[in-house]
Amino acid sequence: MRFVIATVLLISSMVTFVVGLAIKGPFEAAAESRLTYKIESPDSYVLIPHETLTKFEGDVSVEASGIKNIFYADAREQDIQYWIGTSNFLRLGVNPANQKPVALPIRAEGTNASPVDSDLWRNQLVVKTSLLTKVAMFEDTGVLLAGDGFNRGPQNINIIWKTDQPINWPLVLFGLGAAFLMASLIVNYLGFRNIRKLRGPRRRIPKAPTGPKYRRRIRADVPKRGRRASGRTRSKLAILPVGILTVSLLNGCANTQAVENAEVTTQFEKVGVVVTDSQLQRIVGDLATKVKAADTDKDWKALAIRAAGPVLEIRKVRYLLQSKSKKIKALPDIVANPVTVSLPMQLPEEETAWQPRTIMLVTKSEETTQGPQLMVLQQQTPRENYKLWYLIDLLPGNTFPEVAAQDAGALTVESDNAFLATKLDTLPYKYGNVLNKGTSSTFAREFDLKADKFFEARNADQNAQKEDLKKVKATISFQHALGDKNISGMLTLKSGGLIAVAMTDTSIIKPTVRGSAVSVTQAEQKILLNAPGSATGLSIKYENMLLFYVPIAGSNQRIKLLGASQGILSVKALR
Repeated sequence: MRFVIATVLLISSMVTFVVGLAIKGPFEAAAESRLTYKIESPDSYVLIPHETLTKFEGDVSVEASGIKNIFYADAREQDIQYWIGTSNFLRLGVNPANQKPVALPIRAEGTNASPVDSDLWRNQLVVKTSLLTKVAMFEDTGVLLAGDGFNRGPQNINIIWKTDQPINWPLVLFGLGAAFLMASLIVNYLGFRNIRKLRGPRRRIPKAPTGPKYRRRIRADVPKRGRRASGRTRSKLAILPVGILTVSLLNGCANTQAVENAEVTTQFEKVGVVVTDSQLQRIVGDLATKVKAADTDKDWKALAIRAAGPVLEIRKVRYLLQSKSKKIKALPDIVANPVTVSLPMQLPEEETAWQPRTIMLVTKSEETTQGPQLMVLQQQTPRENYKLWYLIDLLPGNTFPEVAAQDAGALTVESDNAFLATKLDTLPYKYGNVLNKGTSSTFAREFDLKADKFFEARNADQNAQKEDLKKVKATISFQHALGDKNISGMLTLKSGGLIAVAMTDTSIIKPTVRGSAVSVTQAEQKILLNAPGSATGLSIKYENMLLFYVPIAGSNQRIKLLGASQGILSVKALR
């Protein structure tokens, strides 16, 4: 009986394996859709729009070959088109008439560039000869394929969709077949072991006398019994469910036309801001690395790749000072992480043209005692990466205003905004007037000066300089003006604005006695003047990067200084 069971299990194992192999091809074909493109034109860029990427259900992968050093990037489709600009490219799609793949050439004869390391890309990849990668899909995702950006792009492109089946039937049948085979071997082993036990000693034993034999009649309507009849019946019963399962699985895998014509209902995550979290981390990390390398080499041209405006001006002067004297220390490094506050620009609902982009973020080093820094990054054009415009040390004792979550972002504040408590380009003049005159200034009531440590220190320092110069027969006056027209602002949750602005401080020192001179004592001032002093007087210019919270117009709140950083720009003799 055991050998019969083992035989049935062995046959079941073989049948199950055969069925699994038979349905493997149709099963995989039913779980995969594919569009194949053979590119013959020499275009440098190939765009796969979101409409094509969502043609079928399932996880999307892109396969490309035909050239060396294949570039892949996924990003917001509109951002890819902004980056391509007026360059020629191919747009991959599907012909609505016959549902066949088609590559539509777009011609504008613009200038090409290398797409590598653009800040617009959410993910990018460069491979040598053959590309196969899964696309990180969002509601607006597109894909850009290229080579070096100047020569032709990939020639062979496949877009592949794979759907996750609830049950992998071929794998189930392979596992079931392996279980049947193992069970057959175990039962076969038990059968042989039982035979050996029942064999007994090999010697003759006298047989006992037997009685008369009785032949009982077997009715024709009673089924035959015995091992052979039982084996055939059980084999048929074992094969029957496997056959039924085979037919049902083949029937379920055979029809793929319904999948191709089905309406895609997959919901993708919406991104309403200019950068994702991983994208921001990559941008800040690269920016900090490049700035540190420029600081090490004292190379302002390398710094200009990732810095602009007040940050570039202050560090450029610092490099000059360091090259003249080893006593001049380098400015503090930029802290890339952790990012404690991230406020990217919110994408407009209806976008008709490229808009410069802004990101504000706060980082705080966990390894040093350096305070938190606020960075303002701006991207002026699609092919230009984000640059650091403002790097501001946050002042202690202030509560940072409540801002929107990173995935929600914030609207930017234009410099001519009329909804805030003051015009933004007047902030340096008004605050400078307060620094000069203190609480007697006509603008003092607009600012919250109670906890303003920067105001206290600067106002006291200016008064002290006036007293000191009186003793040496000299006068000093202080002029405060807008340092850069690029004022950056982001709205907070309470309709106020975080405003980053540059303010230049110019100190004019003149001797009051003919024949006397004004000397400089600080090392950096001596280097920039290239003299110990001047008989005609001095003009010393500093630049301040300031962060204000400006409340909405009509509010009972006051303008509050949240952060400040300063750097020297020039020292000149008066004429």
